[in-house]
Amino acid sequence: MALLIVFLLFSAFPSLIFSIDIPIILPTKNVTVTGFTKLQLPVASTGSLAFDLLNEGPYTGTTDGRILKYISLIKSFQNFAYTSVNRTNAFCDGTTDIDKSPICGFPTGLGYNYISQKLYACDVAIGLTDVGPFGGLATTLVPTKNGVPYKLLLGLDVSTDGTVYFTDASTRYGPKEVNQSILTGDATGRLLKYDPITKNVTILLSKLAGAVGVASNFDASFLLVSEFTGRRIQKYWLKGEKAGTSEIFLTFPGNPNKIKRNQDGDFWIALNIPTNNSGVAPQGVKVSPCGQILATVDLSKEYNDNRRITVVQEQTGKLYVAGLNITFVGQYNIVKV
Repeated sequence: MALLIVFLLFSAFPSLIFSIDIPIILPTKNVTVTGFTKLQLPVASTGSLAFDLLNEGPYTGTTDGRILKYISLIKSFQNFAYTSVNRTNAFCDGTTDIDKSPICGFPTGLGYNYISQKLYACDVAIGLTDVGPFGGLATTLVPTKNGVPYKLLLGLDVSTDGTVYFTDASTRYGPKEVNQSILTGDATGRLLKYDPITKNVTILLSKLAGAVGVASNFDASFLLVSEFTGRRIQKYWLKGEKAGTSEIFLTFPGNPNKIKRNQDGDFWIALNIPTNNSGVAPQGVKVSPCGQILATVDLSKEYNDNRRITVVQEQTGKLYVAGLNITFVGQYNIVKV
């Protein structure tokens, strides 16, 4: 489990991560957050978030293989779904042991299809799955067993046309081999497309340096994919004269993780910037579809003690933050200034 945390949370060995000359300067933020609330979890999160058609949630994956849904009326997370047919409460509940994931599941990326009202989840041990609006056992769409065909599924997004995009952080190293991935500077990650009609999976990009997050824009004309090792985000064009090509969208003085589009069409990126004391400064970075940085929000007060964040999501005037092995989802009120 410790090695997976190292990888997903941008490593306890920052000197091993690729260094890049950063050409951008993060601007003075024009968004601030107030009223921090901990939405307490019964077990540690995998650092994934999603909301449904009715803006209910958040949903989050857990290290013991469940997908939980926050019920605002009772101010509590409740069981919603699980990814593994072999999961049992007695064996799995409360675990953070990655060795149990082939039985319990370990859902790391979530995305909601507003057309079919299905929640999609990628799981490092189970594969790509979906579940209907009433929850329960998820259907395995593309199974993974012993790292075949995917080693480390982490990021997922469902575009407005219903297509599912997801990332495999490495084709060489699995969740128990993350240290080797960092030491070797592994750049075998992939961006993939799942067509829910044909059931086919297509590789869109390969040779990515730790592909951990993906998000599509409103008209499904491009994707953003984050490379935490490369400290950058690439734009992959789905439509137009540039279709099938990619370009550098942004680079950062830290490691970007998951990307989430908000209801206005802008994107929020979870970013952890290394500090002088071998820690990190977690931030939420809001960017436009054109790559303009609109705001940065310092989250280090609530996510201190080297707590690294993996996802920041804006929903109906609030900002939600989660991280791997953190036992709460943070909720802020957004104030635009």
